[in-house]
Amino acid sequence: MSGRRTLYLVVLLLGLLLIVAACARATPTPTPTPAPAEQPMEKPEEKEAPTPTPVQEQPQQEQPAKEGLTPDDPLEMVFVPSGEAEAILAGGQKLDELLAKYGVYTESSVATSYAAAIEALCSGKADIVWLAPLSYVLAKDKCDAQVVFNAIRYGSATYNGQMIVNVNSGIEKVEDVKGKKVAFTDPASTSGYLYAVALLLKNGVTLDDIEYTFAGGHTAAALAVYKGSVDAAFTYVDARDRLEDDFPDIKEKTKVIAITDPIPNDTISVRPGFDPEVLEAFKQAMISLAETEEGKQVLFEIYEWDGLAESRDELFDPIRQVAVQLGIELENWKGVTVPWKACQVTDVGGIDDRSFNATAWNGMLLAQKRLKVEVKYLESQQQTDYATNIQEFINEGCDIIVTVGFLLGDATKEFAQKYPDQKFAIVDFAYDPPLPNVLGLTFSVDEAAFLAGYLAAGMTQTGKVATFGGIKIPPVTQFMVGFESGVKYYNEKKGTNVEVLGWQTDLSMEGFGDGVFVGNFESTDDGRRVAESFMDEGADIILPVAGPVGLGTAAAVKERGAMMIGVDTDWYISAPEYKEVYLTSVLKNMDVAVFEAIKAVVEGRFQGGTYVGTLANNGVGIAPFHDFEDDVPEELKAELEEVRQGIINGEIDTGWPKE
Repeated sequence: MSGRRTLYLVVLLLGLLLIVAACARATPTPTPTPAPAEQPMEKPEEKEAPTPTPVQEQPQQEQPAKEGLTPDDPLEMVFVPSGEAEAILAGGQKLDELLAKYGVYTESSVATSYAAAIEALCSGKADIVWLAPLSYVLAKDKCDAQVVFNAIRYGSATYNGQMIVNVNSGIEKVEDVKGKKVAFTDPASTSGYLYAVALLLKNGVTLDDIEYTFAGGHTAAALAVYKGSVDAAFTYVDARDRLEDDFPDIKEKTKVIAITDPIPNDTISVRPGFDPEVLEAFKQAMISLAETEEGKQVLFEIYEWDGLAESRDELFDPIRQVAVQLGIELENWKGVTVPWKACQVTDVGGIDDRSFNATAWNGMLLAQKRLKVEVKYLESQQQTDYATNIQEFINEGCDIIVTVGFLLGDATKEFAQKYPDQKFAIVDFAYDPPLPNVLGLTFSVDEAAFLAGYLAAGMTQTGKVATFGGIKIPPVTQFMVGFESGVKYYNEKKGTNVEVLGWQTDLSMEGFGDGVFVGNFESTDDGRRVAESFMDEGADIILPVAGPVGLGTAAAVKERGAMMIGVDTDWYISAPEYKEVYLTSVLKNMDVAVFEAIKAVVEGRFQGGTYVGTLANNGVGIAPFHDFEDDVPEELKAELEEVRQGIINGEIDTGWPKE
């Protein structure tokens, strides 16, 4: 029973499985259940759909044009003054126009010196500078300037310097230049200085063997030889070609006696950080220009270049080697990579006293302009400031300190002896015996004041003239002695009796006489007071020797219709508000003396001692008559010239004791 039951269950199970399998194969796709009907509901308030904001297509930002690629922002292109500056600039401006056709815009100028060109490049004030080889090396060492082109001249990328001499100089070979006057071009000139000195040394001549100066340019150096102001000069070969039109006999009056070693040609260099894209545009424009006739013409007009060659820094290694041979540290080359520094300590009265402080400062400014010297001043408000100001300048490392005025004599001497390597120049003072590091700048103002006295005696309408001083010191009384002596000389010659108020010479007295002194160099009130007193006594021409005090005198004289004679500088120019009262001025050309003292330091010729400015060397003189030119009789003018010549020849005694 149980077996049959088991069999029955198995058969039943198999049957069920067959039925399920059959159903799975035959099941139809189910029909989706319909969604229930949507029930009505309260319709919400419809809001107007916001209008979508269209996506604005952002305009592409226009890149600003790069410097040099637009006429509104030209590249600054600077040339060195190796020839006539005006001719170089004219050529540079033509080049500006040609480069503009290639889409590169430049603005040309000419530097005042080679050092100024280097400074402009390294400071970023210039973008492109046409540099002499040495100048490029200095710029490379100073600020990593980049050389772009070398000049091609006469088919070569190198050139030579030359030594030219005046045919009447007696110089036949390099060694003969010892003891002669020589003009170099510029301290940063390769052919005009660096290789020139190397040539001298090779022939046994040192800088101590010659008297030398810097002419400022190659043609200027050649012209100095032609005119005989120097015996020899160094220039590139042959700088005289540029002068032949104006001086056709220059090659007859000068000759070449030596040639330097070969030198890499001049460069076109650019400042550090120059934009590569702009540089490439400039290079391609220059290369293209150099292949055109007009481009070749302009290159020749500027520096007599025939063409261009792309350059690289290692070509200039020989220049570095020559500098080492001469013991020059390029990065610390005084006057080239490091400026000379001249410093002025004023006397009381201020830098703008319109008299001796201001005149001395004009000499400093002249050195700044011509020699590229850094200049600075400290004003002394009182005499106790002298030592403080001198010490401050010593601490600053000034190459020369110029002290202005007799009253600074003791302080200058003290510091000169304490610092024997410090160079000084002092105005209106000299030492006996001389100090080796101090140049005394003195002036024979008695000579010029003598002329002023003679003039005053010939122009007075009242028969009375006057003079007074600030402080009774020799540089003041020297004017007064000369003035009175000039009046007396006129009286002797003309039989007149013109009287001098305010001073009487007596060589037995201290200061060689006695007279009126206000006791200072500052108070214009004192100047007015004394002048009014003199005019009340009948004087119609007054000579105040008191610096700015004289401005008070000028104001009083103007009010009373009298005349005045200025001192130290031409007061018609320095104090023009009273120009109608100045008959003349007694000139003490301190500006020239100060400039020459600084120049001697720059050129390595400085020596202590005494400079004396005279009528003979134009260190002193009298100013033009200006508004009184037509009032001074021609006869009196002729007599003044005779008197001047008599003083120069030693035939006329000015009254001031000669040591």
